[in-house]
Amino acid sequence: MSAPVPTAVRAASTPPALAVASGRRRAVRTAAALSLAVAWIHFVYMGSHFDEWWAYGAFFLAAGAGQALFAPLVLRRPAPWLVVTGIAGNLAIVGMYVLTRTSGPPLGPHAHAPERAGVVDLAATATEIVLVGVLITLLAPTARRRVTDLLLAGGVLLWLLRATGHLP
Repeated sequence: MSAPVPTAVRAASTPPALAVASGRRRAVRTAAALSLAVAWIHFVYMGSHFDEWWAYGAFFLAAGAGQALFAPLVLRRPAPWLVVTGIAGNLAIVGMYVLTRTSGPPLGPHAHAPERAGVVDLAATATEIVLVGVLITLLAPTARRRVTDLLLAGGVLLWLLRATGHLP
């Protein structure tokens, strides 16, 4: 009977392709779990937003449904178009969060009145940002570089617009 092989020895002897595939599977499962977590938060707070105005509730319903549906889709087949769609969708939600906390919602009964940031919504937004980061790792190197460059360029543009007074 032979002694068990230590984990470090097993990891060192794992072929690189298997390690990459294992890391990719872990990233896909993490993305699905994060997406379900933020979907759940949107569903939990949907009712209170419907009470404020139907469109606020509809936004939470759409965000939650999109994030909940994304999870099984990315688990089944994390195609590049789906990953990029997940990145764009979550960034749009993060953008709306930043807008509502800095300038207020663009429409509705609370239009242009900034909302207070709370612990739950900050946690949800942080989770969405982490989700975007995980999704970026699922892209091929060239696509990853392009998406990262676009995000950086977008960030620089937003800072320039803010610095020149074109954004509040």
